Amino acid sequence: MVFGDSKYAIEAENLGKSYKLFNSPAHRVFEAASLGKWKFHREHRALANVSFRVERGHALGVVGPNGAGKSTLLKILSGTTDPSTGRFRLAGHVASLLELGAGFHPEFSGRENIYLNGTLLGLSRRELDRLFPVMLEFSELGEFIDRPLRTYSSGMALRLGFSVAVHLDPEVLIIDEVFAVGDMHFAKKCADRVYDFRRRGKTIVFCSHSLYDVRQLCDVCIWLDHGTVRQIGDSVTVTNDYAAFSRSLDANERNPGEWYAKAPAREELPHLSGIRIYKIGTEEEIYDIAPGDGIDVRIWYRNPDPAQYKIHMGVIFQRNDATIVTADSTEFSKLEVAGAQGCVTYRCHKVILLSGQFTVLGVLLDGPGMHRYDHAMSPSNLNVRNRTKDVGLVLQQHDWLIEPGRPVPEPAAREEATN
Repeated sequence: MVFGDSKYAIEAENLGKSYKLFNSPAHRVFEAASLGKWKFHREHRALANVSFRVERGHALGVVGPNGAGKSTLLKILSGTTDPSTGRFRLAGHVASLLELGAGFHPEFSGRENIYLNGTLLGLSRRELDRLFPVMLEFSELGEFIDRPLRTYSSGMALRLGFSVAVHLDPEVLIIDEVFAVGDMHFAKKCADRVYDFRRRGKTIVFCSHSLYDVRQLCDVCIWLDHGTVRQIGDSVTVTNDYAAFSRSLDANERNPGEWYAKAPAREELPHLSGIRIYKIGTEEEIYDIAPGDGIDVRIWYRNPDPAQYKIHMGVIFQRNDATIVTADSTEFSKLEVAGAQGCVTYRCHKVILLSGQFTVLGVLLDGPGMHRYDHAMSPSNLNVRNRTKDVGLVLQQHDWLIEPGRPVPEPAAREEATN
């Protein structure tokens, strides 16, 4: 391949990283004193021959088991460590969020760490003065911004680090598994900001054990194992294959090496064949409706081994800003999805959604309803066109009862507290 193509924001060619492991500090000194004549270390290869390209404006997911080399790859791309072999190129300014508090001094306050980190990344004092109020507002740290970083909880350190990274407005954003720390409110803010990066044509590298997040965010995915690329391709295919491999190891712990070579393909696992939306009780596909109309969401599935795989079906209605409006599953209703193949129909007698475009997703779940085997998206968005004056997201079923002259009741008497 031609290295340095402007079409790509990230290029990596035969990246490798090896570490020298010594049994004791003395062995390191002896080897250094011998000027290389004596060897007291053993090599640990964290990465070997990793090559890939990421187009501008795309998102790359990185998955794999612990020790696969994911964090090492991200550290190389972010510039915190050098590769032992190979080369890479990133186009434009890069910001990274790897380990909590990485690059921050524990004795400095949050404010001081923002200015220190920004200065190291090449920002002027004037630029940092302009960005600081925005970073502070986003982080919601308040008065804690002037307290030492060592007094921060892990969630507060995440708030500070993420606020600095995203407000530098980089061309490439590198994110390691950090969203697992922090409250749901701030995690939602982080996710919204990352998706905003996507909409603005930025490039993202995202490493996570949450395969659902990788599928949702990323276009392309790399599966690393023992420092090498096991698979690279579109995120849905790679994450499905990686999930199948992980389950196969769980199913045969006594001989994982054999199952490693025989990880089941997608066709050997429960998967979806398609999803369509029809006018209720008919064969007429319909994607433009009004509130109160009835629809059938039909989802076709295949289960190669019903005796081994117990499955459930779920349906999600999602607004275009990724807000889930409503969702349901056969597991909630205590229904069984049986057979090697078939169709499950989610019949909605009256759609309560008001105006908007909604993505309809079919989701194939395992028996407990925790793991997603597969998911499929309706071929077109469901367009709901409201012709009334109702406002809001949904049309709540209701009745009005008018009673002229009915008085306001007296407040209920409270019992006096006793000691």
